[in-house]
Amino acid sequence: MVIKSKTILVTASAKRLGKFIAIDLINKGWKVAIHYNKSKKFAEETADYLIKIGGQVSIHQADLTCNTDIEKLVKEIERQDSTWVGLINNAGYFNYDNGTSFRVEELHRHMSVNFVAPALLTKALAKYTMKIKKQKNNFQGFVINIIDAKIFGLNPDYYTYTLSKQAMYGLTKMSALTYSTCLRVNGIAPGITLLAPGQDQKAFEKSHKKNLLKSSSTVEEILNTIQLIINSKSMTGHITVLDGGAHLAPPRRDVGL
Repeated sequence: MVIKSKTILVTASAKRLGKFIAIDLINKGWKVAIHYNKSKKFAEETADYLIKIGGQVSIHQADLTCNTDIEKLVKEIERQDSTWVGLINNAGYFNYDNGTSFRVEELHRHMSVNFVAPALLTKALAKYTMKIKKQKNNFQGFVINIIDAKIFGLNPDYYTYTLSKQAMYGLTKMSALTYSTCLRVNGIAPGITLLAPGQDQKAFEKSHKKNLLKSSSTVEEILNTIQLIINSKSMTGHITVLDGGAHLAPPRRDVGL
């Protein structure tokens, strides 16, 4: 495996989907910057595993609700020896509320993690990439936002979470327009992919069977889509929906309830 001197920052990559993304990127020859907030132990274990399989890894702690932490994270990535070329906004805050019960604190937290932090990190990568372009005219970075298929088949549950993911959808389109000289920006909107905390396998499989195709997104499909986006130099401003057709016949209530 040939290690490229290019880094991809994957937010929330200590465990779950982010860890799978980091492993796949390492196997494809990229250097990965692992971000975590409170999962230090998981981040260290993931980094150790990636190093054992021949990867180049760095670990970075940041609370994505804190702007100073985001600024610190950006500076750490920019100071590395390799070139920062990619950003996968995988981190997400997900907590139940509805339109009558939501608290302003939850609205702010959902928006901070799922929208504001990705917007700030995308802006930082765009500024960094413009500096590189002065030396390498054809240099182009990329951003991949992990959104949610829920926004294409709406129901009223998870009210402020859904609002924040709709904002992330808008960010994908607007930043693709705004930073087109230096970045390609795309999104992936998966359905239910991994067991939710507290969910058993039977309930997980039942939720999949509610979809038109009797299945939903898999980790492998998400990883394949990430590679498609990275390698498709003409793709920008596009969101790929992976949900087994659920958005074509959305349930009246969230499938997790």
